[in-house]
Amino acid sequence: MIQLLRIEWLKIRSYKTFWILLGAFVLLFPVTYYFSASKYMETINTRTQESTMINSILGAPFVFPKVWHSAAWFGGLFFLLLGMLFILLITNEVQYRTHRQNIIDGWSRTDFILAKSSVMVCFILISTLLVFLSGLIVGLVFTPSSSSASLFEGIKYVWYFALMATEYLVLAFLVAILIKRTGLAIIIYFTTVCIIDNLLWILLTLKDSQLGYFVLLEPTDSLVPNPFKPSMLERRKASDTSLLLTALAYIGAFGYIILSSFRRSDLKT
Repeated sequence: MIQLLRIEWLKIRSYKTFWILLGAFVLLFPVTYYFSASKYMETINTRTQESTMINSILGAPFVFPKVWHSAAWFGGLFFLLLGMLFILLITNEVQYRTHRQNIIDGWSRTDFILAKSSVMVCFILISTLLVFLSGLIVGLVFTPSSSSASLFEGIKYVWYFALMATEYLVLAFLVAILIKRTGLAIIIYFTTVCIIDNLLWILLTLKDSQLGYFVLLEPTDSLVPNPFKPSMLERRKASDTSLLLTALAYIGAFGYIILSSFRRSDLKT
């Protein structure tokens, strides 16, 4: 698999769009996160009635141990950039017939899927490391020295982010393999992530139903809920374990469809 990753690197290292979108994620996420933390803590430290009310409702999302939660949530906001990039990398293979040439040169169809999966794993590792470092730096800067909170208490949210990143990228992989056209694939991906997924959640959580938390991307989204939403408004009763298992089931199902679909596909299209 390392050899496959090296070949993928040779394909993308001079691809300007790759560096633009990857750079946008690597720069925009931590900068926005730190700026938001700075402004929030500045507001809280003014000691006004308004800041006291905000602090009592929201707590301290940029201080250990809650900083891991807010870092993971902010990372999720920007992760769509990597989903779009991943779609571009796959659909470009179809557009320029690179995937067909790879197979003519001796790759199996499984090798092609493994090669793209290796890139996906790299995206997951890079983004998870960035979430970890951003949370660590912000936590160290804004946590009072008198705080008794453990440095790594709440670190589970970083792992939840990694699972979220995996499900988002596997879905992007699935859309790219099935649609094959860059523009249409990106539109369908963003429509699914930003509109369809949320509409289904709204419809299936009416009357306190918990079904909405088990739809498409909601299991991982629900593991990293909005840290700025007051706890009194949280309606989720489903356990973290049930959401984790559901997310893993979706990832497995998406992976199976990707592999079986590509094995049957006509490489001329």
